[in-house]
Amino acid sequence: MSARVDFVAAETAAKGSAPVRFNFARAEAVAKGTAPVRQSYAAMEAVAKGDAPLRVAYAAIECLVLIGSSPTVSTEKFPLSAGLTWSVHVAPKFNTRVASHVSGREIRTAWQQYAIYDLTLSFDVLRGDATQEIQTLQGFFLARQGQYDTFLLDLGAVTQNTADSHVTMGAQGTGDGTTTVFTLQRTVGEAVEPVGYVFSADLSAVYVAGVLQDPTSYFFTSPNTLTFNTAPAYGSQITATFRYYFICRFAADAQDFEEFMANLWTLHEVKLMTVIP
Repeated sequence: MSARVDFVAAETAAKGSAPVRFNFARAEAVAKGTAPVRQSYAAMEAVAKGDAPLRVAYAAIECLVLIGSSPTVSTEKFPLSAGLTWSVHVAPKFNTRVASHVSGREIRTAWQQYAIYDLTLSFDVLRGDATQEIQTLQGFFLARQGQYDTFLLDLGAVTQNTADSHVTMGAQGTGDGTTTVFTLQRTVGEAVEPVGYVFSADLSAVYVAGVLQDPTSYFFTSPNTLTFNTAPAYGSQITATFRYYFICRFAADAQDFEEFMANLWTLHEVKLMTVIP
């Protein structure tokens, strides 16, 4: 990694038995690598009172980090075993900026349209014998390198609720005579959100205005994009039946596997969080 550091002017003044004055005016550092970083310092002021009062002037700090394209979504599936137990925590969260006025009124800005889910699973007993239950789950965590890699979770199999992994004749949008591309989605009460990952083989039926469509009239691209050859007519309801998965990653780089008896293990908490593809 190469680096360039440029100092042009900053001012430091110290008063005491040996007064010191040193001038800087601008500092710029550029590092080239997989994540190039540029930092610019232009003005900041700090005053300390004491035997040798000190004043340092800076004016701006800028940090730029170049990030490459998003990593490919892994299609590895999270291994579920007979040791999976209750309870299961499903915690949707948003990111909202709230600015309060002295009058009590607020200004709120929603930074994300759809929720990120924090998921917590528990495993009471994982066998370390020939069944390889603990080895399978531990190996899966190691292969993902903690938080780094993504995977697919069949949440319906965890919650025992088919609505968490299947959509049957679910509304996918309304035709306008122009739009050909639609994102597969699920309905939760009054909310609608895109689903995570659908395999093409798991998209079993598509309907336009209640009419089953020939599979040659559209094509599907994982994770969740449905494209029609011809735009559905204005006002026509688009519905579909499919199975979906949540795209997740581990919420931490460390996981505590506890062996409480010979060849018997437990995982009190496995924390996951969903990822937007």
